Amino acid sequence: MPTTVAAEAPAASGWTAAPTSGGAASPYPAGGAMIAPPGLPGATASAPTTLAPAPATPYATPIRPGISPASPNPQTYVSPGTNYGPPGAVSPFDPRATAPPTGSYGSTLPPPSPGLDPYASPGTTPSPLLAQDPYFNYGSPAIPMAAMTKFLQDVRLDYHWFLGHGPNELGINDFDLSATFAIPFLGNPNTPLLVTPGFGLQLWEGPVSVLSTPPNDPSAADLPPQTWDGYLDTAWKPQVSPAFGGDLRFRIGVYSDFNTVTTDSIRFMGTALGVISLSPNVKLKAGIMYLDRLQVKLLPSGGIVWTPNPEIEFNILFPNPKIRKKLVNFGSVEWWIYGSGDYGGDSWTVKRADIPGVSDPLVAGKLDAFDYDDIRVAVGLEFLTPRNFNGWFEAGGAFSRKLHYRSGLPDDYQPNNTLFLRAGMAY
Repeated sequence: MPTTVAAEAPAASGWTAAPTSGGAASPYPAGGAMIAPPGLPGATASAPTTLAPAPATPYATPIRPGISPASPNPQTYVSPGTNYGPPGAVSPFDPRATAPPTGSYGSTLPPPSPGLDPYASPGTTPSPLLAQDPYFNYGSPAIPMAAMTKFLQDVRLDYHWFLGHGPNELGINDFDLSATFAIPFLGNPNTPLLVTPGFGLQLWEGPVSVLSTPPNDPSAADLPPQTWDGYLDTAWKPQVSPAFGGDLRFRIGVYSDFNTVTTDSIRFMGTALGVISLSPNVKLKAGIMYLDRLQVKLLPSGGIVWTPNPEIEFNILFPNPKIRKKLVNFGSVEWWIYGSGDYGGDSWTVKRADIPGVSDPLVAGKLDAFDYDDIRVAVGLEFLTPRNFNGWFEAGGAFSRKLHYRSGLPDDYQPNNTLFLRAGMAY
């Protein structure tokens, strides 16, 4: 049997001396004394109280970190714990049961900041995705919203009807269909290049044909039953500075009857205006228009554009002035009334009719060209919708009407003044 060695006298430190030989030493002897660790003076001390574990519950409520099951507010902060136990209880053996980082027990933490990036480095300001994209606005004044331009601006249908039937009368049905596209130009989305392909059809009624009674009357106009035009418009409004800009337009088109097309049928037209902005509401325009007609090639153009308020506009421009005044809103639809003037007409190449007894090769059965010119004054209504479905209707008069032939035969013919109606829509 092992030899039992008597313990030494208790040391002043309160520890009990360790056995010097034989036998297993228990850290908790029957008397409740603790064996002093090696290298420390022996002393006695009370053993810690042993706590029994909490009884297991078959359907215990999990305790999530930062959530108190017993609190009426589910966002109330408590010490983190992941143990399972009875409903409303926190395990006393959880080594992470420490005081909350801020506030007192049961205090509520504020919600996280908007836009918080949990993966960002501490102390850095989160940056939005695509911060360099000018077509997105992140709510910061430093990143403004760029103007976004629709590719298809509108599709437009315009119709004129000129009253006229009989001697010295000239009736016209004039149709025009076009579509305008915006193409970014020179990196500025606010001044795109506007490209407009279009097609026009004119149906002529009168004057009395040269084949009518009396026959071979050279004073009567010789017009085909219809003419047509196909064109391509381009427009650009550069803005050099807040005070100086421009209004540039160019058109190339084919203008003829349905019988033949020659190089004379191809015409070039354009407008070049300089724009000076005296204020946000007042602009001055000046320049020229190139019409490429038989008699009128160039016209001066310009005037003043004044918008004293959003409900009235004065476009006092030669040769096509227009004044608009807003009337009323019906729901989301705006209604405007306007008065306008215009230098109208155009030029076409045609094949002349065979005229018995006329031997001039420039006339009888040959190619020729003619101008139609008039001055128009009208009053109209137009409506504007938020979905860009717009329309207009106007009535007016056509004055100083004239037909001029390149061949000089017949002489310039002046039909009577007449009334006209115009209607159109754009979307």
